[in-house]
Order: sequence, then C-alpha cells, then structure tokens
Amino acid sequence: MADLVITAVPCLRDNYAYLVRGTTASAAWVVDPSEHEPVIAALTAAGLGLAGVLATHHHPDHVGGVPGLLAHFGPRPVAAHASDRDRIEGQSLFVDAPTTGFVDSGLVIDGRKALAAHIPGHTRGAIAWYLPAEGSDDGHVFTGDTLFAGGCGRLFEGTPAQMFASLTLLCSLPPTTKMWFGHEYTASNLRFAAVAEPDNDAITQRAAALPACTTPTTVALERATNPFVRAGDAEGLGRRRAAKDEFR
Repeated sequence: MADLVITAVPCLRDNYAYLVRGTTASAAWVVDPSEHEPVIAALTAAGLGLAGVLATHHHPDHVGGVPGLLAHFGPRPVAAHASDRDRIEGQSLFVDAPTTGFVDSGLVIDGRKALAAHIPGHTRGAIAWYLPAEGSDDGHVFTGDTLFAGGCGRLFEGTPAQMFASLTLLCSLPPTTKMWFGHEYTASNLRFAAVAEPDNDAITQRAAALPACTTPTTVALERATNPFVRAGDAEGLGRRRAAKDEFR
C-alpha cells in the first residue's frame, strides 16, 4: 500500500490544518481546520473534494473552520472524541477512544483503519488520530495541542499526570512514526528545552538546523529532545510546564 499524502495548510497566525489522502483519492480528510478559506483553497488547488473532518479537540483555533467547510461542500462526517459532544459545531461521530491505547475508530482512510486514543491534558476531550503503515513502522499520528515539536500544550483542562500519560502513550509508537502537531511553536519550545536540559546536545543540534516549517516531527526526535516527554514523571512534567508558562 502506498503511503498517504499529507499536506500542511498554514492557518491563522501559527496553526496547521492537514489534508490527508491516498495518492489516487479524489477527496481528502481534513485535520483541525481552524478556518475554512485556506483549507478550501488548498483542496481546490489540488483538485480535491472533502471526505470529512478529524478534530483533535474543541478549541476554536482547531475547529473554527468546520461550519464553513460543511456549508461549502455539504454534509460530511466530523469526528472527535465522545467527551467533546456539544463542544464542536457539526460533530457527527463521537469516538469513545480510551486513554490506555489506540483502538479502531471505525473510520477508514485510503483503505487504512484510522486508530484513535484519548489523550487528555491540554483539554479533557483531546484525541490523537493514528494511521499506521501496513508492513512498516512508518505511520502518522496527529497530536493536536497535546504534543508539539519540542513541547506540549498548556494544561487548560487537565493535570500533569494526564499530560504525562498522554505523552508517554504517543511516544510509545514506533520511533519512525511521523507526528503532525497543531502549532509552529518549535523554535520557542527548543529555546526552553535548552534551558531545561542544558547538557542535551541533541537539543542544541536540532535548534541549529530548524527549517521554516517543522511539521512533522518523529517519535524518536521527541524522545531525544522534548523536555516534557523526557520529564521522568508527572511531577517533573508539572514543574517544567509551570516554568514554560512563565518562559519568555
């Protein structure tokens, strides 16, 4: 089976939405459309329709474009975690994924089962969408605002223990798994990472070679350089998250 085609679509100031499709597909799934105009423009430029929407959580900068997409293309499935019921306009699929692992969501993208896991911490209903690659470890996971390149999301509705468990689950995927995240915060995250782990040469090397667009990252890279993944326990993550909240 050929790999998926995933296109990052810059939105708002520093958000990413994603188009996800097979190489011969006529329509794409869209992950986290914060606004509809750039997503429609990207779909149109690629000659694609809209297959459906995968939302990682309810924040408007991740789902604000859903109504506009549905108005433009007509009714389509909009999938998010079951605990985000009544928080995402247009949500029609309520996926009751667990926090303990990835399970079949019931959705299929280009012949692949889309797996899902509940990853609370940033919000109570955060969900990760995982598309494993048949016969290899080179899958894709969409992490929203739970895991960023070199960082993690603020704890708006969750606890350090929840975030630590969610990051541990995400980084238990195969090392080459591509991780597609919600915001271009990588340069700032790595500046903090260098303070949190001043003797970590991998952080220094990563920061020195950043491209303009840093998505996707990989599980292996986050294990080596993400201070929240590497915190050791929930208490350590909590201390680092509090320090990052004050970091400038």
